[in-house]
Amino acid sequence: MFAAALAVGIAMQPAGALALTLKEATTVVDLIEALEPQLGDFAYDDEIAEYWFEEDSYGEGWIAKAGFTAETWNRALGETMRGFMALMPDAEVEATFAGLKQGIEALPQLTEAQKAEALAAIDEEIASFLARRAEGEPFAPIVKPLEDRLRRLTLDEAE
Repeated sequence: MFAAALAVGIAMQPAGALALTLKEATTVVDLIEALEPQLGDFAYDDEIAEYWFEEDSYGEGWIAKAGFTAETWNRALGETMRGFMALMPDAEVEATFAGLKQGIEALPQLTEAQKAEALAAIDEEIASFLARRAEGEPFAPIVKPLEDRLRRLTLDEAE
């Protein structure tokens, strides 16, 4: 199955792409699924694209074989994940962050100052997430067919 996905990825030549395509996003998801057993559970942040590209280059080099350079992989992965973030219902996002805050507030071993510091860090994460989510709006329709797969790769494993 992965070989077929890889063939599709090579044929689509993402290096020349200027905007995310469904084929490119599908290849990104295929690669995440294929590389997770070697690289660990996928959790998107701003550094993960570089890390995965580098680590994969020490092994089989599937990302490069799919036609990505470090730069195009970073762009495609980021656009795919930000598009996925944009698809998340507002209520789900709000509930997730509210739960994190409630969890911190309920920790009896933290002082009030430590709780305030942790809550401020959560607020920074929320602001960053919301900014990436807004950036993902143009990519949401492209990523929509991959939403269930991305949910399984990211959110379901975190629960």
